[in-house]
Amino acid sequence: KRGPQHSTLSLSPPSPNPPKHQTMSEMDHTAWLASQMSLAPLTLWVDSPEEQGSGFSKYVTYALCQPNSSVRHRYSDFEKLQATLRLRYSTHGILVPSLPAKTVVVKGAGFHYRRMRGLQMFCEAVASSPYLRSDPAWAAFLEDGSPPDVEKDQNPPCPLRWRQAVDEKGETPPNAGEIIQKFKEEAAKADAEIQNLISKAKSMIASYASLSSSMTDFASATTQFAESETNSIDVLNSLSPSELSSPSATRNSVPNVMARLSTLFSSQISSLANSPEALELLLVESLSYESSQMQDCLSLLKHVDALASSNDKNSRSLAALKAKSTAKMTQEKIDKHNAAVAAAELALEQGREHTDRYIRALVTLTLPSVSSARRDRISRLSLHLGAVARGLASVQGEAAGRFFDAMEVDGADANAGGSTVLEALGLPPIAE
Repeated sequence: KRGPQHSTLSLSPPSPNPPKHQTMSEMDHTAWLASQMSLAPLTLWVDSPEEQGSGFSKYVTYALCQPNSSVRHRYSDFEKLQATLRLRYSTHGILVPSLPAKTVVVKGAGFHYRRMRGLQMFCEAVASSPYLRSDPAWAAFLEDGSPPDVEKDQNPPCPLRWRQAVDEKGETPPNAGEIIQKFKEEAAKADAEIQNLISKAKSMIASYASLSSSMTDFASATTQFAESETNSIDVLNSLSPSELSSPSATRNSVPNVMARLSTLFSSQISSLANSPEALELLLVESLSYESSQMQDCLSLLKHVDALASSNDKNSRSLAALKAKSTAKMTQEKIDKHNAAVAAAELALEQGREHTDRYIRALVTLTLPSVSSARRDRISRLSLHLGAVARGLASVQGEAAGRFFDAMEVDGADANAGGSTVLEALGLPPIAE
């Protein structure tokens, strides 16, 4: 079943609009970029995985939604879109957003949630780039649920707006080589640290899952204890005549206290049980995206070496052609030789020009953008983690508050009593 097909929704009407006598394609880069940056942020999300087909032809599609429309795409459609954007832009120095890693084995709802999170980060990153979101392939992807066409030109020309942006930067900085080398080293180190974080995060998530399971068992055990005290324990729970007249003695009988303890822990199980999935989506998937972006950035940087190698090869070819004697050639062969020399000179000139423009794009536009986007994403990640921690603490605090109210005890007094025991043993007090 396809997602709902509504009227096509564009990114947003440009504001301010170009003058009536001037089309968007005729605007200079500065005016065009200003119009792009004035667009309202695109609201989109990925959800509703659906299995389609059968047997070995079975696949899953995801709804790519906007407020008033949605289209369905399978994972391979996102791959084709990314491949097209990489051919058109990465070859000219733009870092294209990363996709979640492809997995052969599909395992349950958790897998789809993680994939949807990764696909959404990809789409949000494309939509945030004025150059990528202006590409016809992206516009078609938002409007049409059919698989996108993959760019067939293996050496497509530099997109107009990106070329203009690079040209506006003037000359390539003289220290570009040092900047690129430093960025290579730091990106590799950052990726190693991210991989370590991912490993530790997965261990922490496993601990949360284990804690949730253990707390469930403990709550069940306290319930069983309370029921046993109520149904099977008489003498140990008997009250003296004076205690029978004391509301606190009845209220704080062993069955009642254990029942409250069961409630205290069981009321926290749901939040703990949901924490692993929340942390997987908000922490691990975000860190995985950061790792992929660092690796893709390294690929862009290493491509400089490939371009330099290609130029060296063209230079050697040209030198070999020029060194070749034409003394014994016929005029026809001399003409062919001269044409080959001219072609080799043109190839070397174009190669060097492309390399210079690629390096300038990296150093003046892409690398600063990578740093800024990375900073923003990690800041959002930390806020998400803070929200998860606050949610857990809030649930725990509320559960403890209800427990103390039921016991008719001041929580601060209970805290002080527990801290006194710990401090007498040389241990830190209970945090307030």
